[in-house]
Amino acid sequence: MLKTSTLAAAIIVLASPALGCKGPHVKFKDDFRQVDDSWGVDPKSDTVTVEAGKVKVKADPSGGYTILYGGLVFDDADLCVTVQVPSQTGNADQLAAGPVFWAQDYNNYYTFAITPAGAAAIVRRIKGRWMYVLEYRKAEGIKTQPGDKNILRVTTSGNTVTTYINDLKFASVKAQAPENGGGIGLHAESEQAHRDTWKFIDLEVTDLAP
Repeated sequence: MLKTSTLAAAIIVLASPALGCKGPHVKFKDDFRQVDDSWGVDPKSDTVTVEAGKVKVKADPSGGYTILYGGLVFDDADLCVTVQVPSQTGNADQLAAGPVFWAQDYNNYYTFAITPAGAAAIVRRIKGRWMYVLEYRKAEGIKTQPGDKNILRVTTSGNTVTTYINDLKFASVKAQAPENGGGIGLHAESEQAHRDTWKFIDLEVTDLAP
C-alpha cells in the first residue's frame, strides 16, 4: 500500500438492497446528500469533497488518503459501500480504493481495496506500517471500466472477515479483531502520474444476517 495522509471524518450511505448489506437492522447509513461534520472534511481542501450524493477522494500522486468516521464503533457487523472507478486512469495497477473497518486510529485499521485492473486485497495498517492480510489477486466480478460502480461488502464475525464484490464472495480470512470493536471509513490511492478521483456513493452498516 502507499503512504497515507489522514483526515478525521464521517460518511454514511444506503447501499443497493440487492447487492448491499444483508442484516435486518441498520446501524449506520449515509446517502452523502448533506455534509456530516463528523467526517471533519476541510472545506478549503479538494482532497475530499462531498456533492450530489458522492464522496470524492483525490489522493496525491503515489499517495493514499484515509478518512475515518469519528464516534461509532462496531464489532460483529455487515459493512457495504459503492465504489466508483475513476473516469481517467493511466496505470490501473497503481491505484486502489475501498472501505475501512476495525479502525482504532489512522495508524491502525484494515481496508478491503480493489483496483481498476480487476484485483482486490485485504490490507492491514498497524502502527503506521502496511501488512497484507491477503495480497492483491484477480477478483471475479469487479467492473473495471471508467465510471463503473462496484459494491464492496465486508462482514466481521469474531475474528473472521469475509469480503464480497457485487455480491460475489472474494475471500474469508482470520484476522486480529480489535478489543471492543473498531471504527469505519474510506481509503483511496492514486497512481504515480497524477491524482485519481475515486467516488464513494453508498455506505451502510447493519447487523449480521441471521
